[in-house]
Amino acid sequence: MKVNHDFRISTEQVRKDIRVPNQGKLSFQSIMNHQTEQLQTGHLQHLLAEIEQAGERLAKSRHFRELAKYKTLVQNYLKEAVSLGLELKKSHSWNQRMLKIIETVDQKLLELTDRLLDQEKENIHLLELLGEIKGLLINLYI
Repeated sequence: MKVNHDFRISTEQVRKDIRVPNQGKLSFQSIMNHQTEQLQTGHLQHLLAEIEQAGERLAKSRHFRELAKYKTLVQNYLKEAVSLGLELKKSHSWNQRMLKIIETVDQKLLELTDRLLDQEKENIHLLELLGEIKGLLINLYI
């Protein structure tokens, strides 16, 4: 059997790709926690980008199908934000803040639905609501 040497990956190159905070000796658990946190943050940023794209499509088309997709993406983001550990900050005020932001997002989604149904809205106000929702979602995971 012939071994192809062209496809070998050097261990030095692989080690350069792994980014670990430089704090002397780190435990396996701390390295895993750091990597998990990076993956979670990347996943939330990806969901936020999808929400932004859906918001742009909704602003252009103003169809109920786009509204339903937008609302589903926002709901998925909220579920992920809570389930991925954003509630790990145990302070009472932060939990109240998180609940208030989620309630505000729900209110803005209802207002967005009502305005879309009325068909008497201006495009600027619709974009303003989309921007407010995006800002609240960013504040939720910061």
